[in-house]
Amino acid sequence: MSRSWWRLAVLVLVAAFLVPGPPAAAGALSDAGFFGRWSAGGWTVGPRLDYAREGLKPVESAVKAGDYALVEQRLLDHYRARPAIEAGAFSQTTWPGAVELTPSHIWTLGSGEAYITTLTFGPGEKTVTADVTSSITSGKAGFFLMSRYKDAVIALVNSRSKGSGKPTLRLTLADGSVRALIPTHDTYIWAAHPDNVYGTKYFMQVSDQGAGPFTGETRKAYLRFDLGGVTDVKKAELTLTGQADTAKDIMLYGNAETFDEATRTWSTTVQNTFSWEGDPGGFDWKLPAGADKEYLYQLPRFSFAGPLALEYQKTGDERHARTLIDLMTDFIENADTYDDDQGAGSYPGNLHAARRLQNWIAAYEILRRSPSLTPEANTAILKTMNRAGLYLQVNVNGTPNKMQSQKIMLLHAAVYFPEFRAAPAWRADAAGFLSAQLDDSTYADGGYRESTDAYLRGYLRQYVDAVAFMRRNGIPFTATAKLRQLGRFLMDQSYPSGYGPAYGDSDSLDLRSTLRELGELLDDPELVHVGTSGKSGEKPAHTSVLYPDTRVAISRSGWTADDSHLRLNADRGNHSHPDELAITAYAYGRPLLPDMGTFTYSEDPRAEWLRRTTEAHNTIEIDDRPQTSTADGGISHLIANPVFDLIGANTASSAGAVHERSVLSLHSGLWVVSDRLKPVDAATHRYEQNWHFAADADPSMRSGTEATATAFATGANLTIVPADPTQVSSHLLDGYHAPRFYSVENAKYASYVKRAAGRTTFDTLLVPSRGAADTSVTVERLPVGATPSHKATALSLNGGAGVYYKSWTTKASRTFGPYTFDGKLLYADAGSIVMVDGSSIERAGTTLVKAPAAVKDLAVTFDGDGTVRIDGSGLTASTDPAEAIAIAAPEAAKVILNGVVVPFERAGTLIYAAA
Repeated sequence: MSRSWWRLAVLVLVAAFLVPGPPAAAGALSDAGFFGRWSAGGWTVGPRLDYAREGLKPVESAVKAGDYALVEQRLLDHYRARPAIEAGAFSQTTWPGAVELTPSHIWTLGSGEAYITTLTFGPGEKTVTADVTSSITSGKAGFFLMSRYKDAVIALVNSRSKGSGKPTLRLTLADGSVRALIPTHDTYIWAAHPDNVYGTKYFMQVSDQGAGPFTGETRKAYLRFDLGGVTDVKKAELTLTGQADTAKDIMLYGNAETFDEATRTWSTTVQNTFSWEGDPGGFDWKLPAGADKEYLYQLPRFSFAGPLALEYQKTGDERHARTLIDLMTDFIENADTYDDDQGAGSYPGNLHAARRLQNWIAAYEILRRSPSLTPEANTAILKTMNRAGLYLQVNVNGTPNKMQSQKIMLLHAAVYFPEFRAAPAWRADAAGFLSAQLDDSTYADGGYRESTDAYLRGYLRQYVDAVAFMRRNGIPFTATAKLRQLGRFLMDQSYPSGYGPAYGDSDSLDLRSTLRELGELLDDPELVHVGTSGKSGEKPAHTSVLYPDTRVAISRSGWTADDSHLRLNADRGNHSHPDELAITAYAYGRPLLPDMGTFTYSEDPRAEWLRRTTEAHNTIEIDDRPQTSTADGGISHLIANPVFDLIGANTASSAGAVHERSVLSLHSGLWVVSDRLKPVDAATHRYEQNWHFAADADPSMRSGTEATATAFATGANLTIVPADPTQVSSHLLDGYHAPRFYSVENAKYASYVKRAAGRTTFDTLLVPSRGAADTSVTVERLPVGATPSHKATALSLNGGAGVYYKSWTTKASRTFGPYTFDGKLLYADAGSIVMVDGSSIERAGTTLVKAPAAVKDLAVTFDGDGTVRIDGSGLTASTDPAEAIAIAAPEAAKVILNGVVVPFERAGTLIYAAA
């Protein structure tokens, strides 16, 4: 059945259950609209409850008697007595400050600001110390101060500019040493003076008063410490000195956002924490001025319902139940007037209504027996969840993760509320959609249509839970093969550490539990292996992989945390960035060339740079303009060999020129990146090749060679060596890195700029190292006769110890340095030879490799014990000189061909073993 016919059938099924009633519109749903109206022996308004269900006859009798107050009591009686039904999980079970602050209508968006404790200043001057260990060890190098209560008292907290009593962060390290730091930046912002800078003031002012999320008297303070080089913190204490006329309570939050005290103002700060404390109206469930736009969507999702309901379940303290019930009914009263579809059931739209329904169902299972739940509140909550189901059944959104969430929550509502007449239709609609949607959300090669690994992780995580839920409730799911294919796509994207590379709108998340549980659900041992870091399951049979339809290639040396991983993309879609042909690279346990993240969806300049510019990615920006996402391009090839991979890609996403990128990935630990730019006209264009680093990479650039080297305090590092240092303008520039949503740090990146007319190239060595960066690496361009580098490029590595050659055009026999080669790509050093689509390699007139015909891919590795390893696609054992490949190996004692020992014949310095 086609989807359109299937949807029509579902709507017909719904219609069959209901006597036509008044259409849903903005405003509260009447009792008659929900319970139905009985008159003259029949239903004049159809009920939304199925009174044939066990236990609902007393409710039906009260409706027929017209006593709606009794109806509400009977309905509450029913739900209090009803046996438990699986209610699903909360979106959040814990959240810093949720239980303490939500009753005061104080709420924080995201994890960038995390509540720690409340401090008290005054009367007079007072010094206070707070344990901030958990905040510092979670990666938050800053703090945020905000008034706990709305009152006229102003706290004056000493800043770093004060002569004494400066803010001090005392760190006790694992070796027992202690470091005391003062802020590198501190300031406050003031709503009444939104453009004023207060970074040099002796005091940071903190105050708040009046109704609403803020007034002109609202002042908030920020502090930032430099934790560069600090590791293994065991204890952290923040000491602040401040004063107030009377006792003043100040909330202390950890803050993961970098800022400059010389420029921070109310107007330039995207705020994530707001307070309606003391306002009789509480939350208004709208977007406060100056907030991240996600605040409008996230607050109505009721993520705080989990911590409050679970605290009530644990303690039995009715205060928590009353708080949550009051928040739910307050939301209904407000939002019923905001949305012209299903009122509070649909506000503020698709995904957000689904998330709220998820949290409300889970909360209702806990609250339904609470003495604080009145018949009126119970009815209002059930009406809203019914309206939410009706909305989620018919609402359409083009984003896969949003539609998936809608239908999963619709399915949960159908199972949890069998009393709703629409429940059977919801069940059929949701189950059918969830089986069918995987075809719509994936490409033919199994890749995900949204260009983001974080959203893909969430998408698969929800399928893991949903399919298990469906099986427990006897609901069929028919798309296991497609789900397995998508799970393997995420597996391939994952770093060897099991974390995601954070491409698109993402942060780097641990993917392993999702992969493991998906593998267990689908009985897939390879997913289990990666999801358990190799402790269970079976190691995947492949390493590197190409997704041609998704336009992504992965070069991987193996599946242990110590292996290397390089991702090259030309993907696009929802949540993508303008980053075609960008690289992310990982080796020896660390992301060395990360994607720089997202920060927020706000219009904060840092977020806009991260999300909207090509400059913020490891690719080439052309003419200072971001790429477009509608132009031609893709991954042209991935040649995978046990020793190396060769990836080719191209994009026309910049108006000035076509960009082609070739990456040779040697699994022994070297990447060579060749870029060719083909302009669309004869004008001079600006090409900026950028390489980005984590905030703690501490990169430096060597004058002359213009090589950039990272200097992480421990672990792996990276050296970047350009082939043409005199032809580029080289700089280390200031950028940003957002390792998590709502967190952003200052970070450096290496910029190599070339201005050229006509075709031009960049050739770059990327050299990872287990410890300190190898700063001895050298690259020298070798002439290829009269052939320009945009047709064929050749490099001498480390003073001639190695050589690299690539032909951009039709292959031909060409000479460069002492080498002559007739194929498309060559790499050679003292221990190995790598060749693509060639038949002959000579060095100083001596044959190194000679084949009767061109070989697609060949890798020859010479071990110190005389073992010669030959790897290549389609090669078979042969010692016949007429058909076998001649390889110079005078010390050969054993030959291994594609992992199998084979015989070989010697002819002078040459051996024959493979054809």
